[in-house]
Amino acid sequence: MKIFCDGKAITPAALVTYEGMNSVYRKKGGELQYIEGSRTYDTLRYGKKNSELPFEFTFTDRYNHQWKVVIDRTDDTVNMFIPCGFQMLWYGADESPTRTGSDAQTQWASVQFSWQDKTYLPPFHAGVRIAFSGYKNKTTGEWSVDTERWNNILDLAKKGTEVTGAVMEQIEKGVAIASGH
Repeated sequence: MKIFCDGKAITPAALVTYEGMNSVYRKKGGELQYIEGSRTYDTLRYGKKNSELPFEFTFTDRYNHQWKVVIDRTDDTVNMFIPCGFQMLWYGADESPTRTGSDAQTQWASVQFSWQDKTYLPPFHAGVRIAFSGYKNKTTGEWSVDTERWNNILDLAKKGTEVTGAVMEQIEKGVAIASGH
């Protein structure tokens, strides 16, 4: 496996990890938080190369650093933590670019790149599997995730339904009294 950032070779052990970046945030009084629902997987397929290694692809992170990753063995796997926005574009595979979308709050991504074998269903070809999870600084910006907002909306709707039911019950009692029942 080979990894380059802005043309300079980097060993996998020197790559930034979630744990390393989160320790930097904690020293400054912050913390990185996983963005609920941001975990996703994509596969870069290499049919034009007849699924033959090496597989090369590039991407540009949120800080405008250009990365190049070369997977040259079937047991290659690398994990890294990169500055990211709401999407990443991966170049070099058959469908180029391949887009990985994330939440609008995404500031960082934990990504894992690994070799993916051929499949029995289309598109059939081997490639690079991308596991992606989005993170954000817990202390800045909007902190509520979609699930929490929806829970609040549903709680309000439930309370509204209960109030409406109680009002209807009182109206029915009033009508019964007025009609002599």
